[in-house]
Amino acid sequence: MTIPNEQRPSSGGFWNTKKNKILGSAIIPAIAVIITAAVFIIDTITPYEISAATFYVVVVLLSSIFCRTTGVLSVSAICSTLTVVSFILTPDGNYRSGIANTSISLLAIGATTYLAIRIETARLLTERAQADLAHMARVTTLGEMAASIAHEVNQPLAAIITNANACTRWLRATPPNLEKIGESIASIVDDAERASDIIRRVRALATRGELKKARVGINDVIQDVVALMQSRLREDQVTVRTNLAEDLPPIFGDHVQLQQVVLNLLTNAVDAINAAPGSKREIRIESSTRDKDDVLVRVEDDGIGIAPGGMGTLFDAFKSTKQGGMGIGLSICRSIIESHGGAIWATPNRTAGATFHFTVPGERKKTP
Repeated sequence: MTIPNEQRPSSGGFWNTKKNKILGSAIIPAIAVIITAAVFIIDTITPYEISAATFYVVVVLLSSIFCRTTGVLSVSAICSTLTVVSFILTPDGNYRSGIANTSISLLAIGATTYLAIRIETARLLTERAQADLAHMARVTTLGEMAASIAHEVNQPLAAIITNANACTRWLRATPPNLEKIGESIASIVDDAERASDIIRRVRALATRGELKKARVGINDVIQDVVALMQSRLREDQVTVRTNLAEDLPPIFGDHVQLQQVVLNLLTNAVDAINAAPGSKREIRIESSTRDKDDVLVRVEDDGIGIAPGGMGTLFDAFKSTKQGGMGIGLSICRSIIESHGGAIWATPNRTAGATFHFTVPGERKKTP
């Protein structure tokens, strides 16, 4: 499946992410080393009047792509040291010009290092702000689902009470029915585990934590979200049909963030169906492979659909198609998927509703 150009995220964030990942590969450090060696040789063999050392700023800028702050500082220190060594080893030329050119080169390296560190700091602050915004979106979604979650937890708790009362009756019987007692206790354990699973899912989504990438099965993510949404789905009389491929490669990603993407898309699909009276109250979720190693997920509904002019800004921040919506859900989904090296897009259905697609690289195609 190819992504139609008019349906790709309008900001080009995915393609910038891909470019950064390519630049962050082993090729760039090698290029930086080659440039460093070339600048050192040229700066050493040329007269003092030629200031080749200023080209070390290119090396510092390249280092900001594949290094953190300490790495950039180390590269800057190496370049400054090489500049001084070249000045000492330079065989001829005007000595005073050499001092001036060396001083200018050192200042240029220092200024470039300062700017590179400021850019890195701004990037980290942006990532932190994005994480805070994503956490707020998760908590907001859970707040909207509070009644459904309470109902979902109440079911196993009520079953535990019923089985406990039954167990008490079998104990008081003469003689006690040990077989029935054992069945009641087993049912209590099962219901307690079911309640614990619900609380675990809610807690995972509500907890603010750092990005933790590990092996994740996308089918497990989908099933967890569908289980968490069961009460709301029953309340809104919406059926979810899943068609999940069994031979999918694992994803190297963050389980909670991927849950948030599926939860947001599923919640939006329910809202779209509720906004379209008389629509088929069914959501179809599929998972499959794409290009052998990519994992593709589709969430399809027969709801109100997407306005013709809204496709280009669908994933922009603070652009909501729902009355009273915050307009950050789909934007956060795009950021999460792109941070995992994937892409997300939407297509209108031929009859009614819309389909949201996203791809994430499988572990065999893990991005660096």
